[in-house]
Amino acid sequence: MQIAYLENDVLRVGLLLEKGASIFDFTYKPYDLDFMWQSPIPMRRPFVATSALPEGTFHDYYYGGWQEVLPSAGWANEPYMGTYQGLHGEVAILPFEAAIAEDTQELVTLNTHTRLYRSPLVLQRTMSLKRGIAALFIHERLYNESTGEFAVMWGHHPAIGEPFLDDSCIVHTPVAKVEVMAYHQNGLWEPGGDYEFPKVKNRRTEQLQDITRILPKDTRSVDVVFFKELTEGWYGLTNQRLGVGFGMAWDKDLFKYLWMWQVYGGHTDYPWYGRTYNCALEPFTSFPPAGVKNAVENGTALIMKPGEVIETDLVAVAYQGEGINRITLDGLVEQ
Repeated sequence: MQIAYLENDVLRVGLLLEKGASIFDFTYKPYDLDFMWQSPIPMRRPFVATSALPEGTFHDYYYGGWQEVLPSAGWANEPYMGTYQGLHGEVAILPFEAAIAEDTQELVTLNTHTRLYRSPLVLQRTMSLKRGIAALFIHERLYNESTGEFAVMWGHHPAIGEPFLDDSCIVHTPVAKVEVMAYHQNGLWEPGGDYEFPKVKNRRTEQLQDITRILPKDTRSVDVVFFKELTEGWYGLTNQRLGVGFGMAWDKDLFKYLWMWQVYGGHTDYPWYGRTYNCALEPFTSFPPAGVKNAVENGTALIMKPGEVIETDLVAVAYQGEGINRITLDGLVEQ
């Protein structure tokens, strides 16, 4: 499969161009540490599955890493605008075109784009590294080619794993409320909301517990939670044993919610069968992961007007320290 690497003196970022231009490698060179989770499912070319899943092929091809999710998130049985989007939409599966825009000692920039298959959308993503800065700068342009309105759920799905992830990790983010999705039989948290951040009811102990602290694999739980009422768009996930972290910043007026997928060894059915330990912190326009039609009905879908263009910037950073106070869109980590 065709890949691209962006590198400077402190970061290496690997992109799988033929599959969503997904990030499979985000390595912080001073620690030789790749934050991205690698699942037990191998990285393979798209293939003919042994049987067709109603949800589509996302899970069959999901090797871990960081995917962009568009135009729908989660799995829903009902179609939208005459077609089914499957699990997590199209973008994570589609091939991207790519071209090097700049390649100097000071700046490397890669332009990528794709035209969606079942949706009237064109996504352009420009990714850059600057010399001496441990930050990946992302500029995106989403264009609705339709002559009518088109609703989307849009987000980023970076899954973080070992050896970085352990029970010394803690999430920092400026939010007010937490909602827990009724997601799986092995869920640890009591579904519902809105909980006052960061305390959520533990179903096993009936006590309130800090949801920002990563739990060990032997917890045998799996949950999806939503952080709501963001005052700013950023988070940091810090490993306090190592004194290093991964974080993101974004426009909170576009990506209004931060999802957290917590897999602490408890996803015991397809496709993980209890083998996985990871978490994902995901800026999203909408919630929950139940398909775009549901997001339209609950008022969280992003409704694009005919011919509308949306442009936005995000940044992903690596940093040192035991905690942070803020991450800005220029890649600055305030401690």
